[in-house]
Amino acid sequence: MAGARVELVDLGLDDALHVVRGMRAQDRAGIEALLGDIDDEVFAVNRWQTDGPAWCLRQDGEPVAIFGLQLPNDWTATAWLLCTPAMGALSWRKLIRHSRTVAANLMDPAHQAFRHRVEAHVMAAWPEAAAFAERLGFQLEGTRRAAGRQGEDVQLWAMVWPGKGLPCQPDT
Repeated sequence: MAGARVELVDLGLDDALHVVRGMRAQDRAGIEALLGDIDDEVFAVNRWQTDGPAWCLRQDGEPVAIFGLQLPNDWTATAWLLCTPAMGALSWRKLIRHSRTVAANLMDPAHQAFRHRVEAHVMAAWPEAAAFAERLGFQLEGTRRAAGRQGEDVQLWAMVWPGKGLPCQPDT
């Protein structure tokens, strides 16, 4: 994918629908384990209307990933990510850089978006997803046994601001 043009934009509904319809099998399996059967259009609208910031990563103009933060309250956030199989190495690097910047801002009490806790839920049977969470600076807190619809285990990863609870050192 040398020479690919990679751009990061605010998430739009068309981009959300494109990625949801073309997401990787592992992403779809995780969504179905946590939410059950869900219509692609309904889920794309859900991600587009997420209560928090959301972005799309485009590779040569094609949406290859959507990701963002769900902000249920003023002190926590839940990170989410969906990708298509077309995601190339340059796109992964840009995603990691952007995610680390977002994490650093979230962990900074002086930043307007500060949250003292950021979570990521990862299917325990997907070691690459766990490695990605760890690479971003999340720490494994534990496994929610049989939390999925068919008994799948779900890992809970978190970043916690050092002033509260566990120390958190995002890799920036």
